[in-house]
Amino acid sequence: MSTSSTVPPLATAYELLRPRILQRLLVLRGTLDPALGRMDELTAKAQVGAVLDHLGNFIVSGDMGQHRAFLHTFMAMRAAEAQSPAAVLAMLVAIGDTAAQVAQDEGAGTAEGAELTLLLTKVTATTARAVNDLIAEELERRLGTWGDLRAKTQQETGRS
Repeated sequence: MSTSSTVPPLATAYELLRPRILQRLLVLRGTLDPALGRMDELTAKAQVGAVLDHLGNFIVSGDMGQHRAFLHTFMAMRAAEAQSPAAVLAMLVAIGDTAAQVAQDEGAGTAEGAELTLLLTKVTATTARAVNDLIAEELERRLGTWGDLRAKTQQETGRS
């Protein structure tokens, strides 16, 4: 991400803290998510780094559609690794909470530190709501499919 004058100051502050956030997340990865703990460091760094990159982009753009698309893709990728939606949600919240904690620790006593901590807390809450919405939409889709299959089965049974 560029640190030009068009980038909000809190986004720049986040990018400056990002290496420390990543470092703390890698140290804690086994407690954040057992699947991350089983990964080698390079793979875990790539997955956590992708989330942190996206959080930075979301802080700059505020584009909820792009955020939901990333979360949908991330959930699908983790599902392919046999991770439940609840586990993905917990991991994303833990990443956001850890980022906010690092911002709070590093920015203690400064207005910018407090503002960045608040922003990261809001982004984490927004992320949790979006993931919950995605889970609910998927469950609704599955329930509709189940209903369609049940109706089709009843029609076929009634014809025999």
